[in-house]
Order: sequence, then structure tokens, then C-alpha cells
Amino acid sequence: MIHSEHRRSEIVVGLVATPPDYPARVAARLTAELAGQLAERVDVDVQWTVREGWGEVAPRRGGGVEALLDDLARRRAEARWDVAICLTDLPLHAERVPLVAQASARRRVAMVSLPALGLRQLRAVRAAVPDLVGRLLTDASDERVPPAGWAPAELASRVPAIRRVVGEADAGELGYVASRRIGRVRLLTGMVRANRPERALLGLSKLLVGAFGTAAFALTTNTIWQMGDAL
Repeated sequence: MIHSEHRRSEIVVGLVATPPDYPARVAARLTAELAGQLAERVDVDVQWTVREGWGEVAPRRGGGVEALLDDLARRRAEARWDVAICLTDLPLHAERVPLVAQASARRRVAMVSLPALGLRQLRAVRAAVPDLVGRLLTDASDERVPPAGWAPAELASRVPAIRRVVGEADAGELGYVASRRIGRVRLLTGMVRANRPERALLGLSKLLVGAFGTAAFALTTNTIWQMGDAL
């Protein structure tokens, strides 16, 4: 008896972190679970493959969000990914308010600004990235996935940092921005979170211990007193 085996379509999603520091750690944690999330929230019949990339191949930091998306699109084409998502710690703006995410169906890429997500960045990324992937494939008319059943603005209900959508929704060029007041507070706290100030405090504490130790040693020797008396 001959059984016909249905071969599932494969869709490759690339995650690019720039710079290769804190965004890379977020991308590494997301990569381990993204395929399962895409199967659950986009299409269970697709074989989802997630790739990581960062370092010298990451998009350049200068030139704004459009240059970032252009570089990401070239990286996607070179690696032969179907879609690509960039996680960055760059604080970006659109219409003078913090830019949380930008999607371009024409280039099949999207970016997420981690600082604009505030303190709970990993939780917000887990909510945003599967929807961005599904939106990119739908707006690019990819026949391997069914049309998304939610509007572009619906992503705002999943990610607390997002308040509204700007751009040409019909053309698949979408920008997700935060509110003017709360968004700036989230951006500031997110930048502090990404810079990990506890590492600076740890390094400073070591310097202080060394300084106090040196001072204590100097005060218990005759040399420092002889030098003071001579001065």
C-alpha cells in the first residue's frame, strides 16, 4: 500500500542583532523558541527554521532606520532567508516620537528597537516578532501561509509599548511608535536596561576597594607622614 507523504513548506527566518552585545543575547534566547511560536501563531503546517546573525554582517549603525532596513534586506538576500528581523539597541524616532518597530513587506524585513520596549524587553519581543513575521509574509503575498487575520494596529494590543501605527499599511510599510510621554520614559529606562549599569557599579566598586586599600596602607606607613611633614 502506497502512502502519499505531504512535504511541508519551509520558511527561513533570520534574526540579526546589532550590535553583537545585548541584542545578541536577546536574539539567542528568542531563537530557541521562535519556531514553536511561529507554528502556533502563524501556521502550524509550515516548517519554520530560525537562523541567527550578528557581528560584522549586522546592519550598520548610522543612516537611520531606512538604511538599517536596506542593509538588513541585503543580508537577507545573501543568506537566502525568506524574512529577516533585526533586534537593535539603537534609540530610533519617527515623527519625533520613539519608534518601536518598522516593517517593510517590499524588502521582507523588519526591525525592533529594544530600548523603546522599556524594561520587559524579552517579553515584548516574544509578543512582537511572530506577528511581524506573519505580517511580512502576508503583505508580501507569500502563498505558503494563510492571510493574517488581524489588522496592523492589533500588534499594539500585544506589546504595551506600542500606541499607534504610522506609514502606508496597504503597501506593507508600517512603523509602530510609542506615545509621546510614556514612550520617552520607556525609551530612557530601556536604554538604561540595555547598558546594564550593574556592570559599571561592579567595576566601580572594585576600584573603590583598591583606592581605600591603598589609602589605608599609605596612612599606616611612615613614608606618607614624612612626605607630609616635608611639604
